[in-house]
Amino acid sequence: MADKKLFDSSLQDVVYSIDVGAGLKILRIGLYVLLLLVVVLIYTATQFWGLSQEEAMDLSQLGRNFSFTEGLVTKNISPFTMNLVEGIDTSDNPRIGQHPDLIHPPAYPMLLSFGFQIYEWLNVDPFSMELGMRILPAERWIIVPLNHLFTMLTGLLIFSIGKHLFYREIGFLSMTIFYLSDSAWSQAIMGLNLPMAIFFSVAAVRSAIIGVKYRVEERNQKRFWMSFVASVLLCGVAFYTRYLTVVIVPAIALYFFFMNGKLRGGTRYLVLYVGLFLVMVLPWLLRNYQLCGNPFGWTMHTALLGSTIFPDLSLLRDYQPTLSFGMIVEALKEKWVLTYSGTHQDLIPGLGGGLLMSFFITTFFYKFTRPAVNRLRNVLGISLLLMVFLAGFFAESSIQLIHLFWPFVILFGVAFFYILLDRLDLQARLYVLAMKCFLVTLTFLPLGLRILPPHAQQPYPPYFPPIISHVSGMLTPREVLCTDMPWATAWYGDRISILLPKDIDQYYDINDYKQYISGIYFTPLTKNKPFVSELLDGPEKSWLPILSGRLPPDFPLKAAIALNRQDQLFVSDRDRWSNRSEKTKTAAQVNP
Repeated sequence: MADKKLFDSSLQDVVYSIDVGAGLKILRIGLYVLLLLVVVLIYTATQFWGLSQEEAMDLSQLGRNFSFTEGLVTKNISPFTMNLVEGIDTSDNPRIGQHPDLIHPPAYPMLLSFGFQIYEWLNVDPFSMELGMRILPAERWIIVPLNHLFTMLTGLLIFSIGKHLFYREIGFLSMTIFYLSDSAWSQAIMGLNLPMAIFFSVAAVRSAIIGVKYRVEERNQKRFWMSFVASVLLCGVAFYTRYLTVVIVPAIALYFFFMNGKLRGGTRYLVLYVGLFLVMVLPWLLRNYQLCGNPFGWTMHTALLGSTIFPDLSLLRDYQPTLSFGMIVEALKEKWVLTYSGTHQDLIPGLGGGLLMSFFITTFFYKFTRPAVNRLRNVLGISLLLMVFLAGFFAESSIQLIHLFWPFVILFGVAFFYILLDRLDLQARLYVLAMKCFLVTLTFLPLGLRILPPHAQQPYPPYFPPIISHVSGMLTPREVLCTDMPWATAWYGDRISILLPKDIDQYYDINDYKQYISGIYFTPLTKNKPFVSELLDGPEKSWLPILSGRLPPDFPLKAAIALNRQDQLFVSDRDRWSNRSEKTKTAAQVNP
């Protein structure tokens, strides 16, 4: 009888806990996490069909190379970088087998390499690609989940910042809006280093906010300096992930500069913050300078790509480029204008993003009660303008890094939204709830529409991993492939790949004097170009005989096979496919 009473009492405690106690809180958190996971899984299942961006494949192959080498070496090689390596090598050697990567910072590839090594320790090959597979296991189980993790952690940071700057409800609503925004998860499935860079940048700002709170409000010097140093370290990791995150450094340094509300005395915090940051990144800058004479490596050269003077990848395809100061200046001017004239509409993510961005901009004409909030908004605005200016010179992925400020746009936008609700003085709680739901719905609408049919398809043309892997597999690991998409063959095929030179004469120079090439792989990137403007009377005209199957008598490669219904062509020094007849036949006929 006593046992029955004890059981009844315990059951009542559990029920009471679920109704009003800690159990209810745990239940709500569990339900929230479950719904979030459902959204993420549905979005990924309907939108992800493998990597579709050059930079994502390039970073991934760097990660794999780092797992098996002692540094950042790349198998994605261009005639342009061959020329640059020869210029810094006294032996005039392009170092094809150990080609240094001097474009990307190391943090993200190193993290990927750790994930790849875990699979190796488990005796699982994440890079095996059979013809029946559409997505590489490494992409499905390592790259995308890693970026999902950084995106989820960024949401938690938004909640924490909102709680410290305003109050818990604003932090929670901001986190929810972030999780339901299409821009957050579209970046996560790209395979780029953007989610990682955004996470560490936002974490650095959070540490600065907490540090100022300890310094000004709680007068806790020990915790202030701990937060100060933590912010520097996080900024450093963000820089080692993506160079352009450096724009967040002046924002945080100025935030510490103004934290007392006085100019006097703030200089030491600004100088110390910038100085510690430089100390942290200096080893990597010195490494790049020692290798090529530039602290940022060859990253600056990428700013020239896509301009009218150097359209598409023409600069990288040129083994002996002609560069002058006037050409560089003109190319940069045109590149910046062309970049933003074509992408400005994509900078504000979705309908909800447009509304929140409007709220965020409006806050610059509003004075919050807490001075720290106003100062943070102002310094972030300065960094945002700096990001907009710098990103225009680089690739599309750099422009997407403007979304680094998306969490802060959400936070300040939601805060101003609450101010408007207070000014409306809505008496009924139902009206207030309806307005909040309306804001969340606007944010969710782009994501909701995206997951509806028709869903995303395989990124073909030009990328179809089974064919790429199969063609690359016709060469041994020591042989070199020439192709119009070396980033893809380096990733999916794990082969040293040289970007197709701008003309056949440069191909002869490279093949005869620098590196013997065992095969050339033409994909739809070249085969699908306009015949008259590009192939017949354009920059690709020297390659037209090869593309047409008419190999010159003196051409070193003597055999060719058409793949995938004639929209791809593989040319080799010998017949490499007869003994692989079944797989080759399948590869030649498969429809992506």
